[in-house]
Amino acid sequence: MKKSLLILFLLSGFFAKAQNYFPTQTPFGKNRIQYRHFHWKVLTTQNFEVYFYDDALPMATVTAQFAESEFDRITEMLGYSPFSRTKIFVYSSVQDINQSNIGITLSSDKEVSDENLSKSRIEIAFSGNQVAYKKELVREISHVFVYDMLYGGSLKDALQNSLLLSVPEWFMNGVTAYIAEGWSVEMDDFMRDALLNKKLRKPNLATGKEAALIGQSIWNYIAEKNGRDNISNILNLTRIIRNEQTSIASTLGMPYSRFLREWHEYYSSMADNVNSSFQAPKIDLKVKQVKVGDTEKLNKFKISPDGSMVAFSTNNLGRSAVEVYNFKTKKTHTLFNIGYKTLNQSINYNTPLLSWTRGNSLAVIFENGGSTELDVFTDFSDKKPAGKLSIYRYLDFDQVSDFDISDDGTNIVLSAEKKGQNDLFLYNISRKNTVQLTNDLYDDLYPQFVGNAGKVIFTSNRLKDSLDVDKGSFKSIGSKFSLFVHDGKPKSESVRRLVESNGMITRPVVTDGSTVYFLNDEKGVRNIYRLVSGDSLATQMTAYRNNIIDFDINVAKNLVFRTAENQTDYIAYQNQADFNATGNYSITPRISRITGVPMTEKQEAKTNNATPLTNVPAEVPKPAEPTIVLAPGEVDTDNYQFDNLTVTKPADKKTDVKKSRNERNNIARQTRKDNIKIKGPTDYTNPFVVNGTDGNFVVDPVRGLGYSFAVTMNDLLENHQLKGGIFITPNLKNSDLWAEYSYLPKRVDFTVRFDRKVLSQETETLSQKVRFNRLSASASYPFNANARLTISPSYTSNRAINLYSVSTPEIFSDYLGANAEFVYDNTISSGVNALEGTRFKVKYEHFTGLASAKDGFERFTADIRHYLKVGQYMILAGRLSGGHSFGDSPKQFIMGGMDNWLFIERESRNTNNPLGTGIASKDIFLSDFATSLRGFNVNKLSGVSNLLFNVELRIPIVRYLTKNPIYSNFFKNLQLSAFTDVGTAWTGASPFSRKNGFNTIVYGGGTNPFQATVTDFRNPFLVGYGVGARTTMLGYFVKFDVGWGMENKDIKSPISYLTLGYDF
Repeated sequence: MKKSLLILFLLSGFFAKAQNYFPTQTPFGKNRIQYRHFHWKVLTTQNFEVYFYDDALPMATVTAQFAESEFDRITEMLGYSPFSRTKIFVYSSVQDINQSNIGITLSSDKEVSDENLSKSRIEIAFSGNQVAYKKELVREISHVFVYDMLYGGSLKDALQNSLLLSVPEWFMNGVTAYIAEGWSVEMDDFMRDALLNKKLRKPNLATGKEAALIGQSIWNYIAEKNGRDNISNILNLTRIIRNEQTSIASTLGMPYSRFLREWHEYYSSMADNVNSSFQAPKIDLKVKQVKVGDTEKLNKFKISPDGSMVAFSTNNLGRSAVEVYNFKTKKTHTLFNIGYKTLNQSINYNTPLLSWTRGNSLAVIFENGGSTELDVFTDFSDKKPAGKLSIYRYLDFDQVSDFDISDDGTNIVLSAEKKGQNDLFLYNISRKNTVQLTNDLYDDLYPQFVGNAGKVIFTSNRLKDSLDVDKGSFKSIGSKFSLFVHDGKPKSESVRRLVESNGMITRPVVTDGSTVYFLNDEKGVRNIYRLVSGDSLATQMTAYRNNIIDFDINVAKNLVFRTAENQTDYIAYQNQADFNATGNYSITPRISRITGVPMTEKQEAKTNNATPLTNVPAEVPKPAEPTIVLAPGEVDTDNYQFDNLTVTKPADKKTDVKKSRNERNNIARQTRKDNIKIKGPTDYTNPFVVNGTDGNFVVDPVRGLGYSFAVTMNDLLENHQLKGGIFITPNLKNSDLWAEYSYLPKRVDFTVRFDRKVLSQETETLSQKVRFNRLSASASYPFNANARLTISPSYTSNRAINLYSVSTPEIFSDYLGANAEFVYDNTISSGVNALEGTRFKVKYEHFTGLASAKDGFERFTADIRHYLKVGQYMILAGRLSGGHSFGDSPKQFIMGGMDNWLFIERESRNTNNPLGTGIASKDIFLSDFATSLRGFNVNKLSGVSNLLFNVELRIPIVRYLTKNPIYSNFFKNLQLSAFTDVGTAWTGASPFSRKNGFNTIVYGGGTNPFQATVTDFRNPFLVGYGVGARTTMLGYFVKFDVGWGMENKDIKSPISYLTLGYDF
């Protein structure tokens, strides 16, 4: 067993650096752009290290307090406590977190997440309000703890669990969602809709957000029916026996199939109850719809005051669009697109934000290039359906959560963030000045102007109406939001509370100076309510059975709203708002279970149109209601109160001991919450750590099989990277040595690199050693996330030594060089060896000979690749590459075979052979290889110019054969492929020219008095075609291909290729 583990450890390193030898594995990659320089500091608590930058100390302090106050609850629910501090990197906005270099070399969000989890590291951006931020923080902390619980421990345990333990997505993502949110209204809505439409997947088949919601419902069901203690029991048993289904069955004492059936019935009965009590919405038109789970997401929308247009924004993996739908023409027009698609960075789905003026001008706030921008579009007409850009401003905020523009278009009121704190601000567009209206830790969201009076209606979780008395703390931040009005003056000392609810009030919309509509979820489903000035009660206007995610309405009662139903997320339109709702308006079973309030009997709608929401004039809030129904003997730790001291004779000594222990634990927990010790801040010191080691076997096209080993070190933020590696062959005579340092904290990335290569070859008459050394520096400037330009000067020394003859002088050439390289990459990874999009690289190199001017040469190369998704899973990949070397001493391109070919075969050629007949050319390390050309051996062709075309169809066959989850990496990544390669290399004007090295061969000459030139008019292009299979084995991506070569219409015998590394 120990030997097996050792072999697995040696083979498990993925050979990213080794693959840089090969043209098909040339690095592309996207960019992280630093628009500003961050000065980092750190706060330390008992269980966490919180890293922050610049003026974000208040946000970092609240983060540390949130984390420590939730630590006991999380660890008790999991039954596990980590052994080391968790590192939390805090960012003021999504724009800032996307400037981080952490995970820069990774290609997908899953890889970044796995990397962070394995290092007990959290990166989190302030989400715009404290409540959502706290939930996300608890979710991330829980995820780290669960991962450490299942996969951590000793090196042996970690290695065994990483190979043998594979749990479905719902298992981990669901338990972390449950710990963070409990029985949330979003999860309840999702389960209800999926069950009513019979679209609920089996848990193991769900992925992404769907898997998290299904998992959240499963863990909630376990807690509700069997008690929360069983959550930790199941998790700990899963770590031991490495099977979540058996763990659940053993812990709950029932077969797993029965457990799933009862879970299904539990939520089905509640869904039927709600379905009979609530309504389906009436829809005149769907303005925009997307499938739930698609990469395109709906963001914001607003209807114009005259009801003629709806503006809406969407986001597709980071690329946002603002569009306007015209009800008259029934056409959609795009105002602009912004951003770039990405999978390894955070995405802000809250922007772009939209708001109309009374005159049908559209204001848009969005993030661009590290800044927050305000654009105002005017003059919308049939001739100009997209209007024209009239005003643009840059706003000095970390991020904007929401805003409203005044009717005359002169001012905007914003819910925005500075220093990790959400407040209200008033911005004058013409004067470009900002006035702060509120300044405290509480969240002030969804501001709306009230007519022309200058007053502002908003929602907030503040406890008191006074703006000066209570500034808020981590203890007082609650999740209940009420409706307030602010007089719009910067020196106001108080706000007025309009409506308070037992639920969460969001999205107020003011239609005139006396009417405001808003969303409220106090009855379990988020619906529209209305408050009219002078009324003491708010009236429920809709009773839809699905949550209204957002809505907008104008004076004419043209209503647009967004909801998700039957796996479709859509923006719906009602020409006249359907506010004649019928139903019993009773609370949902979820609300009844959480509050302990029994569900009411069915009533007529007319007797329930007015929903009594309290108008609260009082300054002091009511005590918080318990969020769960407590079973006998359980304690509400969030609202614990001591009983009056009474002396009674103990009835049971054991019971008293248990009660006393629980009380002591509760007191200790509360004491820790009240006395959180924070050390710092101290300066971040850039400590270097080993980030990874890569050990692997590599087949060099010249020197053959060898072993490559690389080490990567960097600081915690990965702003400074130090890499080094070696390559050595079994005879110990051929080797590589390289070292590289990269400086990445600013927009321009700088790198210094040293390379040394040694080639030793012997024949019966000659022994030659080639020593190649290069010192280079580079500066890389990113234009955007997809494109960059790199300039690199270098010094190169190349030596060839005859070891058999001391008198033979050393052949040497030194070069002073420079190259410029432009890289574009907008590809998205949809799986292993599966990309979508386009990437290309264009490179120009110039080398000036120092020892002799005749040694100089220049080289131009290009590599263009495109990946097209065909059907649901297949990828059609195409590549066009080529190059040309010129100057006094042009270098060769060597074509044929595949990269990293384990049983490499080289073509033996008598003439124009850069690999020689035993001794390679002294310039071999200055040559380039052109692959893949399957059906032929390495070195089939060579020349100073080359052109190569590849096309492959990649089919993940197992994904077509089964819909069940695939846990084996071998089967999950198994692909079949069909390919065609067409290429040529030549020396001369063109591959069809008579005077080129391909068609013309010179015999004799030199010391031979006879010389003959033979011209053979062959087809210069070689064609290879065939089939293959590839998958992951022991950490390597292994490919097996069989290719038939066609040369001058002659089909050759097939050649088999067993290679390591991804396709192009």
